Amino acid sequence: MSTPNRQKRTYEEITSRLHTLVVNDGLKPGDRLPPERQLAIMFGVSRNSVREAIKSLEQHGMLVSKPGAGTFVAASSKGNLASALEDAFARERHRLDDIFELRLLLEPQITHLAAQRISPAELEELQKLIEEYEQNMQDGLPVFFLDQAFHDAIAAATGNQSIMLLMEQMHDLLGESRDDALQSPARNANSLRDHIEILSALSELDPDRARDAMSEHLKHTRKIVFTSTTGE
Repeated sequence: MSTPNRQKRTYEEITSRLHTLVVNDGLKPGDRLPPERQLAIMFGVSRNSVREAIKSLEQHGMLVSKPGAGTFVAASSKGNLASALEDAFARERHRLDDIFELRLLLEPQITHLAAQRISPAELEELQKLIEEYEQNMQDGLPVFFLDQAFHDAIAAATGNQSIMLLMEQMHDLLGESRDDALQSPARNANSLRDHIEILSALSELDPDRARDAMSEHLKHTRKIVFTSTTGE
């Protein structure tokens, strides 16, 4: 069953490809898009996914569907669909950057505190999460939920109920920077190395090293994510 985040990311992937199609084909207001069936084949998704993306773009005034005639690029205040989508993607990247900035403010300090309070049992739990993460990587299985579990376990190791509640309430927001569609082999391998370094610092009960390791981890992740989403 598809998750809301997965559905949201599928929509973003389709709109991104529609943007590329518009730019490459030089479509202008009034031009007709290929039929849904053809778009579904081109993008490798279901017709329903294409239909939902088109419906959303219609609601934003970017496309116009005419029964029996097809879907057309709408006249818009931005001039055309390409520029409107460029603005949307710029906002998306800015929002994701904000999330990483927030994580960099919070999580290194949380890790600093955790290094002062973590128990042997909690260290063992983190080690198990790393081992499961590595196994899933080898098996080609998703790891993003294990990444979240690792960070949650560090928050829990502070023993501070307010921190744990804050992180729980922010799951949906912070989870967007761990979305499965933002994962890549490079990011996963890098995260595994960083998690091992963080656990090493926590095992030595070294708050400063633990804080710095978490900070470096988030910076590494941000760099990989933004390189992949901007095509650099």
